[in-house]
Amino acid sequence: MLKIEYYLDVLKPHQPSSDIMARALMELKGVREVSVNVDELDQKTASLHIKVSGIDIEIEIIREKLEELNCALHSIDEVKMIRIDTPPT
Repeated sequence: MLKIEYYLDVLKPHQPSSDIMARALMELKGVREVSVNVDELDQKTASLHIKVSGIDIEIEIIREKLEELNCALHSIDEVKMIRIDTPPT
């Protein structure tokens, strides 16, 4: 198993709100934590820095959910993976 953290640069329209987007990402398989920070705001869009972390999460699933919410994944700025060794049975 892997604990994975993705740091994403995302462009989104004003709707849905950041909290609704965070809740939608929390529903994805394996996601344990979502953090959303607004980097820049203009009349029609918001530029966000999003951290998504969890166990064995997949970036494609995250990308698909963002697209469903009319958000664009600009870049994956950082990926952190930690192997979680399970004790022998």
